[in-house]
Amino acid sequence: MLKKVDYLLAKVMEVIMTVSLLMTVIITFLQVVSRYVFQIPLPWAQELLMVFFVYSIFAGAAFLVYRKEHLVVDLFDNMSAKKDKILKILECIVAIIVLCVFIYFGMELVNQNFASGQTLGLIPIQRAYLYLAIPVSSAFMVYFYIRRLFNI
Repeated sequence: MLKKVDYLLAKVMEVIMTVSLLMTVIITFLQVVSRYVFQIPLPWAQELLMVFFVYSIFAGAAFLVYRKEHLVVDLFDNMSAKKDKILKILECIVAIIVLCVFIYFGMELVNQNFASGQTLGLIPIQRAYLYLAIPVSSAFMVYFYIRRLFNI
């Protein structure tokens, strides 16, 4: 049952990452064509690119944690099984602690920006929605690390 949940959550992260990267490419292409062919800059494009790029990075990080490709250290390949297990447990614990800090301070940042009502600039989107990528993707990563910890 939990493997299906893992797969579903990873698929959500993969879709967010893929769509965000696709939108980044499309908007960049439109911005270049608009600026250099038609001599009409798109002032909103830079801000929208930032939003999509941030979401692609954080969703991609969560997806890579699911695939066990986010934190890879090849230095200790020829180790005994017991030492390898200890290092994997240590890796998960350290990652979970760091990600919990990201969640806590990310939520602080999101709450402060919701309270201030600050927008991105030209696009009427609150800055808090941009920062929301930090705690949400960190929560996904914590979930995947906890699942990995129990599988070790």
